[in-house]
Amino acid sequence: MLFKTKKEVFALDIGSHSIKLVELKKRRHDYKLKSVGIKQIPKETIIDGAIMDPTTLIEAIRALIAETKPSTKFVALSVSGQSVIVKKINVPFMTEEELANAIQWETEQYLPFSIQDVYYDFKILGESVDVQGQLDVLLIAAKKELIDDYQTVIRDVGLEPLVVDIDAFALQNMYELNEGIIEDKVIMLANLGATFSNINIIKNGQPLFTRDIGWGGNKVTESLQRSLGITFEDAESIKCGKVSEGINDSEVQEIIRSELENLANDFNKTINFFYNSYPNEVVDKVVLYGGSAQLSGLIDALKDRLGITVEMGNPFKKVVVDNSFWNSGLSNYSIQTAIAVGLAIRRLGDR
Repeated sequence: MLFKTKKEVFALDIGSHSIKLVELKKRRHDYKLKSVGIKQIPKETIIDGAIMDPTTLIEAIRALIAETKPSTKFVALSVSGQSVIVKKINVPFMTEEELANAIQWETEQYLPFSIQDVYYDFKILGESVDVQGQLDVLLIAAKKELIDDYQTVIRDVGLEPLVVDIDAFALQNMYELNEGIIEDKVIMLANLGATFSNINIIKNGQPLFTRDIGWGGNKVTESLQRSLGITFEDAESIKCGKVSEGINDSEVQEIIRSELENLANDFNKTINFFYNSYPNEVVDKVVLYGGSAQLSGLIDALKDRLGITVEMGNPFKKVVVDNSFWNSGLSNYSIQTAIAVGLAIRRLGDR
């Protein structure tokens, strides 16, 4: 959303635990998967969305490119975290061109940092239902330092960054590619990553409420590590279901259950924040994506706490995928590619 293009791109979703690559081919009535892959990165390479070890990241991207062989050098990527702001604002009725000229002044009012330090963009959502005679406008801003660091890494690999989006919006693009726009239903999309999770509550094709929460799968790993006195790596293996000699399974399950309750509470707070802004709306269901969405017991914990439908999403539900991709491992990590799939359709140049 920050930078737009009509060129064909492939997607790189650079997370704190792994990099996901997806390239889609647009056909007349659908999309077909052209290339896909995932590459793990060391724990401290990315922290809160910021690049801490560019050399390691560059090496990982090069290795992933060598394995997947995308057909273009043009890249779509996305960002999130504390350096990104997404806010719905109200402005007087005006044309998009008039708003483009006025948006800097509007943006300055809502930023905790200088306007000179950010890239910003906007999307007109339509006439406000809350403030008569005003427009609802979605304001997006990201610190230049964050964006520039990612673009530098991409260029150092020999690629060209053409699209920079926000994780929550890429998540929505992916969902609507696979499910369409479900009229008059309020859907809470959640991408559960390693260090934090992206939330986007949508209705009728519009993002109503976006938020990043500070819960990720590493919370479970760190709790296991701390409580059991083991290494982070061993805790990660146990979290993923590996049986370890001398470790009490009942204690493991209790630790995991406690962390899942913390996530359920964060989800409940997010929904309550949403209701404060939209008192006449009701969330109809929650759809989960991301590697941490696969944690055993997660869906039941959320259903019990929220009292609404919770289900696992499928980033490739409406994408044509050859069996060779599933057989080579995609079936094991497809749920992690949600944001990358959403980025991969950005060749259309839409906002």
